[in-house]
Amino acid sequence: MRHISFKSLTIFALGTSLAFISCSKDEDDENVNPATTQNGNGSSFSLNSQVDALGTVSLPNNFSVPNVYDVTQGGAFYPGAYKGQKRRVAQLQEIADSSRNEPINWDIRAALENSNRNSFQSADAQGDSDLRTKIDELNYDNGNTAIADRFAELADSLVMSSKNYATTASNGVAGMITTGSKRRHVSAKGLEYIQMLEKGLYGALLYDQMVDDYLSASQSGDQNPGGNHEGDPDYSTEGTARQHAFDEAFGYLAVDPLTYPNASNSSNGDGKFIANYTFDFSDEIEAEFGVNPAQKLMDAFIFGRSVLKAGQGLGPSGEQIDESHLNAAIADIKLYTEIGLACAAYHYLNDAIKDVTDEDKVHHLSEALAFIYALSFNSEGLLSESQAHNALIELGWSSTDPSLSGVYEVNLWEVSDTQMESAKSILNQAYPGFGNIDL
Repeated sequence: MRHISFKSLTIFALGTSLAFISCSKDEDDENVNPATTQNGNGSSFSLNSQVDALGTVSLPNNFSVPNVYDVTQGGAFYPGAYKGQKRRVAQLQEIADSSRNEPINWDIRAALENSNRNSFQSADAQGDSDLRTKIDELNYDNGNTAIADRFAELADSLVMSSKNYATTASNGVAGMITTGSKRRHVSAKGLEYIQMLEKGLYGALLYDQMVDDYLSASQSGDQNPGGNHEGDPDYSTEGTARQHAFDEAFGYLAVDPLTYPNASNSSNGDGKFIANYTFDFSDEIEAEFGVNPAQKLMDAFIFGRSVLKAGQGLGPSGEQIDESHLNAAIADIKLYTEIGLACAAYHYLNDAIKDVTDEDKVHHLSEALAFIYALSFNSEGLLSESQAHNALIELGWSSTDPSLSGVYEVNLWEVSDTQMESAKSILNQAYPGFGNIDL
């Protein structure tokens, strides 16, 4: 994986950028790059960077765009902070790690709430943060906590299923499945609760908080009442109100800000969770579409934060932000984050179709279900919430219940290759061309 460095004061467009090329149906239609065609929703589908499409950009105050996202003292974006996001990422990691215990020996529902602020052992996970309240935030309809409640129930199911660790799981029998050196708790219907819990929270926590909250107009955008004002009372520790919101979005990406994507590290590129999957499939996407999602994702975060830093001022009259520049960065972040999740969904469906043993199949299907569900947590995503539900229905999810409760109707032992291909066909409507890649 290559690393593209920003040049001082400028952002260079791809020499062969296709971002604004329109495509028409003609005799060469079969050769049209799917990244520049229409998707199944009738909207324009392009994997090309909107930041690159800006061409050469000069930022105010002779600000030089750095190569890394550094909010620490001495860094280009100082002051800045995203401590709460780091804690929640560490908490989710500790929960995922605990799922390997036989049996699981702590209350994961209580860990999600972290009510007494003492549920976690690792120093990084300790402190005044919890996962539950952030999941609740996406339930903006008058305090409805249904989604967070369903995750709490899933946590209970995970802990209960671990009590069957001495039993070999099979169709209709809850217990353990063994794939290679891995042992995993599954339900009688073959569902690995931890996959649905962890990867589901990639959507309902990390993805939602990033793209639908902190990158919204009212947070890092121009409708934040605190503005990009250096006189903000928290400026010395957090930067301006808009900068702080943007940093918090970055925190949920869960990467090393100085090294991601790390070309020398073929395992994870110095990122966790969503960023890990975006990195893992970037080479395949680049080979097909000429765009490297992990690199473009990091470039967009660095450029967007540079726009805010360069344009800060003392009061509205002193602020100098070209909102189109920031909006281009935000659009790229939303796109390439979604692409990472989508690639993972395809990958696990493909693996499940190829699997020879039922044990491998239910493992990969558990992950596929979780990633498709996670994709529904973006109000502006290429894959709509209804499309995500339709893809899940093809795999046996409740047709009347799109919530997390719908997963309990799926019997993963009995899902057929035909069902999985049908789910992929629905994903292909949102991501044309992805179904042809060996993800």
